[in-house]
Amino acid sequence: MDINVLLSILGTAITVTSLVLAIAFDKKYGKLVNYNREMAWEIYRQISISLECYQNIQKILNQNDNRELLEWVTKGEGNDQELLLNAIKMIKRFEKNFDSESIKKWTEGKLIPNESHAIAFNKYLLK
Repeated sequence: MDINVLLSILGTAITVTSLVLAIAFDKKYGKLVNYNREMAWEIYRQISISLECYQNIQKILNQNDNRELLEWVTKGEGNDQELLLNAIKMIKRFEKNFDSESIKKWTEGKLIPNESHAIAFNKYLLK
């Protein structure tokens, strides 16, 4: 067998193998991106609930004048607000369309539960 024929066969085999691997890795990457997008929305949902709880507790504590407990609730709320912004960053990264129309659709569909969160989402349109 001629060396040129052997090299051609080897080159073709490497090309076909590379193509098959590229297709397989692309599918795995797509699944990973979908998983990350779903997790970002789930984290956002959980933080939204937690943040709402902190805000309701804070209203009650403001009426009852319990300074120490109010301080801890305020720290927890601040932490949740930071987590919420991090979740929005993740959503922006993994959503195929992150634009004002998508944010409006998510707000109307209650995926974004309140208007103040929609404002936070819109701030990330510019970043």
